[in-house]
Amino acid sequence: MSQASAPAVPTVLPGSRDYYGDLMRASQATRAGFLAERERWLRGVPVEGREELLFEFEMWLRAVERYLNLHNSVVDARARPLVTRDFHEELVDVRDAMERAVRVARHLQDPDSDPKMVFRKYVETQLADDRVRRLLIEEELDQETPPESLFVVREAFDALKNLLDNLLQLPLIGLSLFQDVGKLTLREIVLNRYFRPFRPLEFRVEYDRLRSVRLLDVLGTLPADTRPLFTTAFLGLFRVLHYLTHVDPESQPPVPRRVRVLLSLVRGEVSAVASYLHTELSPKAGTRPLQAATLRAARDLARETDRIAREVLVDLDRDPAAPLRAAEAFTTLLRQQIVALLDALAPNGALGEEAFAHLTSAQDAALRLRKDLWVYAQLCRAAESHLRSDDVVSAERVLEALKSFLDYFHDGGYQLLRYADYDAFDRFTSLLVELPWPPEGPGIRSRLAEDLRRFSQTLETTFHAVSRRSLLQGRGFDRPDAEALRDRFLSPGGR
Repeated sequence: MSQASAPAVPTVLPGSRDYYGDLMRASQATRAGFLAERERWLRGVPVEGREELLFEFEMWLRAVERYLNLHNSVVDARARPLVTRDFHEELVDVRDAMERAVRVARHLQDPDSDPKMVFRKYVETQLADDRVRRLLIEEELDQETPPESLFVVREAFDALKNLLDNLLQLPLIGLSLFQDVGKLTLREIVLNRYFRPFRPLEFRVEYDRLRSVRLLDVLGTLPADTRPLFTTAFLGLFRVLHYLTHVDPESQPPVPRRVRVLLSLVRGEVSAVASYLHTELSPKAGTRPLQAATLRAARDLARETDRIAREVLVDLDRDPAAPLRAAEAFTTLLRQQIVALLDALAPNGALGEEAFAHLTSAQDAALRLRKDLWVYAQLCRAAESHLRSDDVVSAERVLEALKSFLDYFHDGGYQLLRYADYDAFDRFTSLLVELPWPPEGPGIRSRLAEDLRRFSQTLETTFHAVSRRSLLQGRGFDRPDAEALRDRFLSPGGR
């Protein structure tokens, strides 16, 4: 809807925000411009599962960076002094992780732009004119777009793999050589403009979403001062669980060498979450029971991580099944602490693996999303109908209900959408919250009605797509329950 002719009057519909998206962007505010451009690029990548591919790619970048820092290594320094140790095995691990990162990057690369960049790289190697060659190199390293940035890191990892292949032919790889490889790799990773790995407790809107109905509902009830703190804790715990899904529990030993690199990342991130719970969340958690619960979670995470490192990770070189046992132990630990923290916020007495399975039920999430989409579409259709009949009073009442519903939706159903759906929802929300009210003149009201009609079609299409999911087969739509939710927002006082 064009707003060129709209009068500059106060907006009746204040900005309804994606709280979780805002929280994630705030965790990386210094790179907001680059990350917004990256989001736009990702939405145009014509690859199935693009969000998961991006998550895995950045996971391997971060894991390699962590593994090459001996402070985070799973190396047992007690077995042999580091200065006399042969680091062949560790470089084999790193090479396998780089190989996987390059493979994932190729899947993400734009099929149209990739050949052009490969050809430009070839031309660069053939030029005799140093001035022209220097210009091409500088253009490549400027990384002006996400595809160029992805290509740069991919080329760097290809070169580092070749270097490792030759280093692995040496009879001994000492500590200083291992550390020099780490320095070169770290430089390539941290200088990347669009795919620089996230820091601990820094999140990405593309793939860091809480998709538990109960958890979202509980977090939505917390006071404004503690909600961000607990949300950050849960995002951090679920992020590490997401890492662990890249270890196949059904695989037979020996597992891929890169799993050892991934476990180094898991160990470091769990420790970061434990530190956050202890030093930042607990003092501000509110009540004494909540402070005690967060301290207990921090203690359990730290203590069990140390135990896994001491009893399982030290056997990585000797026991082919050790990586799987470590991954299973970390998974159990994280699930237990998620359930325990949530139970501290809203006790229901359910603990253990069964409680975690119920907490993360995909069917419950689909049921909630389906209901919310139906209500959203009903409110949009009602507002459109009143606008077309020029019933301004009734239209204003429904739009007020829609405003209240948006806050509810962004805290729940919106988080359960697939990433590909966000763009259409975000554009309509922006249009609605910037709307001056009342819209003056039949032309503006007609354009608003048309916007409502089009977005209603998007909502209904998404509703039917969710309804067709296999996990909802046999689960009829509970229309009376959905109507009760709709009427709750239409009634005086809204929510």
